[in-house]
Amino acid sequence: MERQESSILEVVLNQTSRLEIQLLENSLSTYKLEKQLFQQTQEILKIHEKNSLLENKILEMEDRHKEELDTIKEEKESLQTLVSRQSYIIQELEKQLNKATNNNTILQKQQLELMDTVHNLVSLCSKEGVLLKNGKKEDEKSFRDCGDLYQAGFNKSGVYTIYINNVSEPKKVYCNMETAGGGWTIIQHREDGSVDFQRGWKEYKLGFGSPSGEYWLGNEIIFAITSQRQYSLRIELMDWEGNRAYSLYDRFHIGNEKQNYRLYLKGHSGTAGKQSSLILHGADFSTKDADNDNCMCKCALMLTGGWWFDACGPSNLNGMYYSAGHNHGKLNGIKWHYFKGPSYSLRATTMMIRALDY
Repeated sequence: MERQESSILEVVLNQTSRLEIQLLENSLSTYKLEKQLFQQTQEILKIHEKNSLLENKILEMEDRHKEELDTIKEEKESLQTLVSRQSYIIQELEKQLNKATNNNTILQKQQLELMDTVHNLVSLCSKEGVLLKNGKKEDEKSFRDCGDLYQAGFNKSGVYTIYINNVSEPKKVYCNMETAGGGWTIIQHREDGSVDFQRGWKEYKLGFGSPSGEYWLGNEIIFAITSQRQYSLRIELMDWEGNRAYSLYDRFHIGNEKQNYRLYLKGHSGTAGKQSSLILHGADFSTKDADNDNCMCKCALMLTGGWWFDACGPSNLNGMYYSAGHNHGKLNGIKWHYFKGPSYSLRATTMMIRALDY
């Protein structure tokens, strides 16, 4: 009995020892896990700290960028306000400039008209008031063109009256008494776009505009003048950069209306291109309501104005007037191909004629 009890006790003790050993092993394992958990926790804390630092830096950067963006927006608004003010000032200055230009133009026209009146009075006095020795008045002198006027002593540029052969009424023209020896009768002038050149056959026949400003003398008058004697033609050109050039033709005249005021030219020289921008072999005059060109496209409608187009050709001094900054790429502008190309619209042009025996 005692042996059995002793045996049972031993078994219990052994089992207890094993359990204690297992408990100890489990405790060790738990300690190791706790240690690893602690280490991981420390690593996570470090990562959180770094993350917090990065977040703070990002916030600081966002604040700085926001301040810079706000500053840029303020500067932009200030610049926009300044641009608006400057634009308004520019508009006001342009209005004042236009008023001053208009006033200047009016004064110039008044001055030219006054000069014309003075010249006419002088001419009248010379015709009516000068007596010959025998008591008779001197025969009335007829000035056929500006060359006659210049040779008679009128050497100031301005508006004069001429008496053309086979034309019943006298005609007012502008005379250039300064360029290349003077004596030039102006048949066309463009300078500011103040006169509309988009007109029909009848208006180009009779003429339009004012001799003291922009005008077309009239095909019928040009025909009559160039039928008196042989004439040369000089064309003065100016671009928007202030450059000047000219084309000179030794012979110039046009046919009558039945011949569609056909252009006849000989001999070309000058600084506005080695090649002539006018058709040397001749071309009929065309307008929007009288198509006499050699093109199916109707050049006067496409290129505007009245001109000796031929097959639309390299020139049209009666095209649309385009102001500075709007004069490039304009096929229907004031064109002289061999001076500024096919699509550059000129600032000013003058066509003038003078007798060969001047």
